Amino acid sequence: MCHIEQNHKKWHQYSVEYLDFGFIPSPTNAQLPLCLLCEQVFSNEAMNPSHLKEHLTKIHPDEVNKERSFFQTLKEQHSRRTINSLFAKKNCQIDSGLVASYNVSLLIDKCGQPYTIGEKLVLPAIKEVISTVLERDPTQVLKSIPLSNDTVAWRINEMGADTEEQLCAILKDSPFTLQLDETTTSDNNALLMAYVRFKASSSAEMAEEFFFSKYLKPYTKGQTIIDALNSYLQEKSIPITNILACATDGAPSMVGRYRGFTALLKEQVPNILTVHCVLHRHNLVAKCKSPALYESLNVAVKAVNKIKAHALNDRLFRQLCQENDAIFDCLLLHTDVWWLSKGNCLAHFCALFESIVEFLESSDAVLGEQVSSSRCNIMYLADFFDKMNEVTLKLQGNGFTLVQCKAVIHSLISRLELYKQSIGRRLTIIVIYVEHLKMLKADLETRFRDLLDLNVPVWMVQPFQADVVDCELAIQEHLVDIQCDIEFQATFLTSGWSSMWAKYASCYPALWEKTKLLLLAFPTTYLVEQGFSHVLHLQSKYRNHQDLVASGALQLKLTSLQPPIKKLAEKHQAQGSH
Repeated sequence: MCHIEQNHKKWHQYSVEYLDFGFIPSPTNAQLPLCLLCEQVFSNEAMNPSHLKEHLTKIHPDEVNKERSFFQTLKEQHSRRTINSLFAKKNCQIDSGLVASYNVSLLIDKCGQPYTIGEKLVLPAIKEVISTVLERDPTQVLKSIPLSNDTVAWRINEMGADTEEQLCAILKDSPFTLQLDETTTSDNNALLMAYVRFKASSSAEMAEEFFFSKYLKPYTKGQTIIDALNSYLQEKSIPITNILACATDGAPSMVGRYRGFTALLKEQVPNILTVHCVLHRHNLVAKCKSPALYESLNVAVKAVNKIKAHALNDRLFRQLCQENDAIFDCLLLHTDVWWLSKGNCLAHFCALFESIVEFLESSDAVLGEQVSSSRCNIMYLADFFDKMNEVTLKLQGNGFTLVQCKAVIHSLISRLELYKQSIGRRLTIIVIYVEHLKMLKADLETRFRDLLDLNVPVWMVQPFQADVVDCELAIQEHLVDIQCDIEFQATFLTSGWSSMWAKYASCYPALWEKTKLLLLAFPTTYLVEQGFSHVLHLQSKYRNHQDLVASGALQLKLTSLQPPIKKLAEKHQAQGSH
C-alpha cells in the first residue's frame, strides 16, 4: 500500500497591529498583505511585522512616524473607492456584442426584412469581412452577437415597446392632433392605424409620430373605431381631452352624422376639430367628368387593357414602339386606387398615341377608330389630370398644415378660372371643356367650403407686417414685443412662420394658444396611407403569420423615436449566438 506524504504549508494570518505599518488584507485574498500607500500586494511570506516594517521604512520613510489613525483613514478611503469602482465597473460593462445585436435587429426591422436574415446573411457577411479584410479569426465575434430568429424578434418587440412608452409619456401631458384610418390587410383583417402631431413642452419643434394600430373585430363601424381608440387611451392613461383635432377619410363609418366615428368623438370632446382628408376630397373632385369625357377615358382604358392584358400584344407593341423611335415602349395600367394613376397612364398614352392607333388598326380596327375620334378629349384629359396630379403632390408630405392646404386649394380654383377663360378665347366652338372646368370649380368650392372659409390671421403668417392696431387687444402688446425681437425675426426668415411659433411657444403662450390648432391639425391622412404601404410590405410570404399589432415590428419601423439601446442592453446577460 502506497502512502503519499503531504507537506502542509504554514500560512501567516493578518493581525490588526499590521495597520500600524500601513498594511491591510487584500480585498481579493485576505491571506495577502496590501500596502495602503503604494497599493502593492505582497506574498503571504511577507505577512510578518519585520517585513512589513522594513517596507514602510525603505519605501515610505516620510510615513514612518504616522499614528494609526492616519492609516485608519486611508483604509476607509480605500474601502469606499474599491466598492464604488466595483459597482461602476459592473454598470459600465455593457457587452458590445449585445449592443450590436440590438443595432442589427433595429436595421432588420427598418428594412422590413424577415428575422431569419440575421443568421442567414448578416452573420455570414460579418464572418467574411473579418476573415478576409481583417485576416482574423471571426469565431469569438460571431459568438458574441446573438441574431437568431427568436432573438431578433425579442429585440424588436422590446425596442418597439420602449418607443411606444416614450411617446405615450409625452402625450399624457401634451395636446395633440390625430389622423386615423382603417384598411383590410392581405390576411383579411381590418387594421386601424393612427398618427399624432404634437409639440412637447420640452421641445422647440412640432413632431409627427406613429401612434398605434389595432385590429377591429369583427366590424369596421364608427362605434368599433371609437371603442378601439378609447381602449388604447385608457390603457396608456392618456386623456382623450388632449385631442385637439382629428383627420379621417370620407367613409360613412368615419364621418356619419349620427353613428360615425367623428360624431361619437364629438360627444366626448365637443370642441374638437374634425377634418375630412383633403386628398380624398381632391380625388373625388377629379372624378367629376362630363359623359363625353368619361366615355373618352373608358376608350383609352380599353385600348391600354387590349395591349397590356395579353403578353403577345405587349411584346408586339414594344417592338413597334422601338421601330417608331418612341419615347416609351410600354403603357401603364390605370387603377382608381392610386391617386396619380390616371395622369401617369394618360401621359404615356398621349406620348405613344400614333403607335397605339397603328397597332390597333391590325388587331382591333373598331377600337382603333374610337381612339382616333377621341383624340382631343384624351389629350385634354391628359393635361387635366397632369394639373390635378401636381396639386396632389403638393398636398402630400410631412408637416403639411391647414394654412398651407388652404393656399393650394385656393390657387387651384383660381387657375381653373384662368384655364376656362383661355380655352374659351381659343376654342370658341368647343364648349365641353369650358363646361367641365365650370363644373369642376363649383364642385371644388362646395367640397372645400370649410377650408376656404378658414380664418387665418395676418399676424400669424406675417407677424412683422401686420398692423398691431387692427389685431385683438389681448395680443397687441405681445405682437409689439415680437416685432422688436431681432432673434424672433431671424428665426422667421430662416425657418418660416410655423417653426417660429413652435420654437417660441413658451415665450408667447397667449399667441401660441391662438395658433396651435392651425399648426397642429392634420389636413390629410397621408401618413396613415403611407403606413398601410409599409404594412403591405411587412406582410410578405416570409412574415405572413406575424401579428403586426402584438409585435413591435410595425411600431419600431414607423416611429422616428430612437430606442435607448445601451440602456436596454444593460438589463440582459450577454449570450453567444445560437
